Amino acid sequence: STYASTATLLEVGFNHFFRGRSAPGGGDQVFFQGHASPGVYARAFLEGRLDAEDLDRFRRETEGGLSSYPHPRRMPNFWEFPTVSMGLGPLNAVAQARMNRYLTQRGIVDASAARVWAFIGDGELDEPESGASLGLAAREGLDNLTFVVNCNLQRLDGPVRGNGKIIQELEARFRGAGWNVIKVVWGRGWDDLLSRDVDGLLLERMNETVDGDFQKYVVEAGDYIRSHFFGTDPRLAELVAHLSDADLERLPRGGHDVAKVHAAYRAATLHRGAPTVVLAKTVKGWALGRDFAARNATHQLKKMTVPQLQELRDRLGLPIPDAAFADGMAPFHHPGPDSEEAVYLAERRRALGGFVPERTVRAKVLPAPAAGFGEELFAGSGERHPVSTTNAFTRLLRTLLRDPGLGRRIVPIVPDEARTFGMDSLFPDFRIYAPFGQRYEPVDAGLVLSYREAADG
Repeated sequence: STYASTATLLEVGFNHFFRGRSAPGGGDQVFFQGHASPGVYARAFLEGRLDAEDLDRFRRETEGGLSSYPHPRRMPNFWEFPTVSMGLGPLNAVAQARMNRYLTQRGIVDASAARVWAFIGDGELDEPESGASLGLAAREGLDNLTFVVNCNLQRLDGPVRGNGKIIQELEARFRGAGWNVIKVVWGRGWDDLLSRDVDGLLLERMNETVDGDFQKYVVEAGDYIRSHFFGTDPRLAELVAHLSDADLERLPRGGHDVAKVHAAYRAATLHRGAPTVVLAKTVKGWALGRDFAARNATHQLKKMTVPQLQELRDRLGLPIPDAAFADGMAPFHHPGPDSEEAVYLAERRRALGGFVPERTVRAKVLPAPAAGFGEELFAGSGERHPVSTTNAFTRLLRTLLRDPGLGRRIVPIVPDEARTFGMDSLFPDFRIYAPFGQRYEPVDAGLVLSYREAADG
């Protein structure tokens, strides 16, 4: 059900935005919403990267099967990053975007063309880790980073904010942190209604309706939507008088509208100066049928019945005969490598630089330290007063940083307290990384060991 809600968000990315490793600059990094992994496997099946035997071993990891969630340890040639437990994806995505910027500014790797995408559930953003680095991403102007939040309004047991509006809440949080925010709330089916809403009644009704009600409208028939949503004001009822009940049921949410999603992604990639979050409204279990779509129990429904499978087949127009469901299981369906669908997927991935996700390892052999390295340390302090461990480590680190072959590859990461441990002697020579350099004169500028920042520190 998670993948059903995020399918459009991912497919627009796969077909038009996610650049593979052969793309100029080395391609993009995509942190997938962990619970959507079956859909990523399904696409890989259509692309010819996985076969039916692979799919049949989903979660049978001891047999060389497909891991439940993205993790390169189990599938070292497929997944690039682990993204579950909750909050791990967004936290690491910020770190990846920052590292791409750092590698570029240090002159180690040109990662300036790489974009980092993180797909996140709206309920996942309640995890402390999910929002831990939002401020850092904004402060450092990581415009190479895009969060896509799949706002299907549900967590495991029920609504994320049944009595509130999670999209509005997230917009306030991200804007407050300094992010560029793009909302994809309503699909094109609403455009005509909104254009005729000259008094703002429809907009007001949308804004006052809580998420618990919107979830309810998905599971009810069109006459219920007409009476409970539009029936609160005669002018609203008149606005949709020309629409049938079936039309009201089909009014789409923005996260399932490919044109709206494409426009949002394009705007995100063109924005400069700040990271972007796309808040897309979707339906959990979208297109799976009334027994699944927006139901609170959808996370616990592990199997579909034969009638449910046949209903899904009919909705998707798949040429699968009833006899194929005789054992109560859904057959794996592939339209064929020469089908219009498979050819299109292959063409788009070639144009974008190869498959995604795909993990490649290009380890470089680094040079050993120069001859004579560490002799001073190995000799000990002699007749001098014994030095502390931290002092010895700082001297060792300085020697490594000055090594002509290895030094530029070493990056000391000190959260704070460098001065406490005598490491401030490194500041003048190697500087402290700051993406925009040092825009001020520090209070200790006149001292030998002053606080010094630089974009290539």
